[in-house]
Amino acid sequence: MKNIKKILIVCTGNSCRSIMAEGYLAKRLKEIGAKDMVVHSVGTHAVPGFKPTDEAIEVMKEHGVDVSGYMSSPLNKIHIDTADIILVMEPYHKEKILNLAPDVEKKIKYLREFSSKKSIEKRRIRDPIGQPIEFYKEVFNVIEDSIEGFLKWLKE
Repeated sequence: MKNIKKILIVCTGNSCRSIMAEGYLAKRLKEIGAKDMVVHSVGTHAVPGFKPTDEAIEVMKEHGVDVSGYMSSPLNKIHIDTADIILVMEPYHKEKILNLAPDVEKKIKYLREFSSKKSIEKRRIRDPIGQPIEFYKEVFNVIEDSIEGFLKWLKE
C-alpha cells in the first residue's frame, strides 16, 4: 500500500460532496484496516460549521455512514501542507489550492480520475445542494465508484 497518512478532500464551500466523500472514505479505510490513514474535507469557500443537508445525511445513512455530526471547514495552507494527497472535486478547486501553495501540484488528484465509469464530466463531481434526494443518490454513486477506484490505486 502507498505510504499515505493524511488525505484531504477539497470542494467548494458548504458543499455536501466533500462531507459525503470524507464519510465514505473514512468508513472504507477502516474496513480495509488502514487505521493510520486519516481523511479530512475542506471547502474553498466554506463557512465554518456548515452541516450537511438532511438529504445528504439520509443518503449516507443508507450506506452505513453517519455524517450528521460532520461540519465543513475552510481550506487553508496548513491543510494543504500537511496532506499527503489532495483529492479535488473539480478543476476550480485545484486552482484555489495552487493559489495558496503553488508547489503542491504533485499532491493533487481529481477524485473522478479513479472512477471506473467513462463520462463527459470525468473531472467533476456535481454539487447536490438544492436538488431532490435522487440527485444526492446519483452524486453519491459517483463518489462511491471513485473512492473504490482510489482504494485500488492505494494498494498498487
